Amino acid sequence: MAQQRILLVADPRWRVERVRSHATAPQWSPVYTAPSGRLVLPFDAAAMEFRGDDGHGAWIDALTALRVAPAQRYQLRPQAREPRCSVVVSATDGVADAPWTGDGAQRLLSPRALYRLRLHWRRLEAGLDAVEATPQLIAEALAAGGTAHSEGAVGRARRCLAAEAVDGRALSLHELAEAASSSPFHLARSFRRRTGLSPHQYRLHLRLAAALAQLDAGERDLAGLAHALGFCSQSHLGALFLREVGMTPGEARRALHAA
Repeated sequence: MAQQRILLVADPRWRVERVRSHATAPQWSPVYTAPSGRLVLPFDAAAMEFRGDDGHGAWIDALTALRVAPAQRYQLRPQAREPRCSVVVSATDGVADAPWTGDGAQRLLSPRALYRLRLHWRRLEAGLDAVEATPQLIAEALAAGGTAHSEGAVGRARRCLAAEAVDGRALSLHELAEAASSSPFHLARSFRRRTGLSPHQYRLHLRLAAALAQLDAGERDLAGLAHALGFCSQSHLGALFLREVGMTPGEARRALHAA
């Protein structure tokens, strides 16, 4: 899978890179090997499957952080033929006290955590933040999030919710349950138990993650952005953004571009 890597910062303990994978067909990649412990953090709305040679699998969407263990062999399969951008934090050999080392694990990131990390990446690249702040920000983001469950009905529902952005339609709970081979009642209950969110809340968090990516890219048409993401109005997007991120979309864009 062809990639473009931009080094944001490096020190003797770890390195932070923004990695852009070029658009490829939705098929399994060759087998890769992680030379050290690393954490893969979302940077855009593209999604993909992760498959380890130990049988461990994961669904990686715009809310999912994936921790990869040292020497882990794995493959990737994109959801659609589109480029994907991630931030990869890699530990230097022998570093064992960083929050991304250890066994592989998946965690969900809240919209607020995604915003704080985006702002940090920008400030790192501009030389305004110290790399010493990175572990604490990552640890807080991982601790505050739920489990990114990828198996069974919940995993199938997460894949369907991510596909909504590609398909351009929102499934009802009954349609989502049918697609996930579950009943509406069982899916709603198990989804919240596994992720800490209802399916609709998860959908809204995915939309906010996409909004953050667009604002970071310089989007200024908030009404058009709200419509493109499936919100009924700009005010609906603004109210949800304020509640979940702690500021308005315009304030977030200005802060990101001031860094």
